Amino acid sequence: MKYILLAFLLLSSFGDRLALAADIPVAPTAQDTKKALQEKQNAELLDRIEKHLNSIHSMKSAFIQRAPDGTTMEGTLYMERPGKLRFDFGKDAPFLLVSNGHLLTFVDYDVKQVSRWPIKKTPLGILVDKEIKFDKSVEIPDIIRFAGLIKLPVIDPKRREYGYIVLIFEESTLDLRAWESVDAQGYVTRVALVNPEYNIAIDKKRFTYRDPRPKRHGPRRR
Repeated sequence: MKYILLAFLLLSSFGDRLALAADIPVAPTAQDTKKALQEKQNAELLDRIEKHLNSIHSMKSAFIQRAPDGTTMEGTLYMERPGKLRFDFGKDAPFLLVSNGHLLTFVDYDVKQVSRWPIKKTPLGILVDKEIKFDKSVEIPDIIRFAGLIKLPVIDPKRREYGYIVLIFEESTLDLRAWESVDAQGYVTRVALVNPEYNIAIDKKRFTYRDPRPKRHGPRRR
């Protein structure tokens, strides 16, 4: 009986020491401190980028687009928040990409076809949101710094099947220089901005298009 009592007392004493040890705060390691500092710096950077993007209500810019197969095209981009975009490839181009504020429309004049998607469901939606936010509604896997630039992958977890966008900023000014649209198959289309003009008046007609489809009774939605 006394051996049982002794074992009980030893276990009780050992348990008390464990409880006391659990109450002793553990000093953060150098790695923990470095990680916390990096997270703080990243949060501050995202806040600055948010404010900079939200200060831009409209934009006109020349652009150079490089397709996944390496071919390049040039044109003029028009943007007006919220929701409006136009990628104009010139009068001779047989296609057009335009958003009227709600629907992103691809117009193919060669085959007289029109395809539409809600702008918010596309990777480009983040650029023309009413208020751009890098909060818990999006995922930012990493912030990449290289050659004076910042690359910011932005993923909508609810719409992974539509792909995602990588925003590319000038580190010193936080000006948007380019972006890469990555589709569901991993193919990348890069758009580089050239001499952008900010917060200028843009004709509303820029966000409309000529419908190439045969006429029918009743109005078409645009």
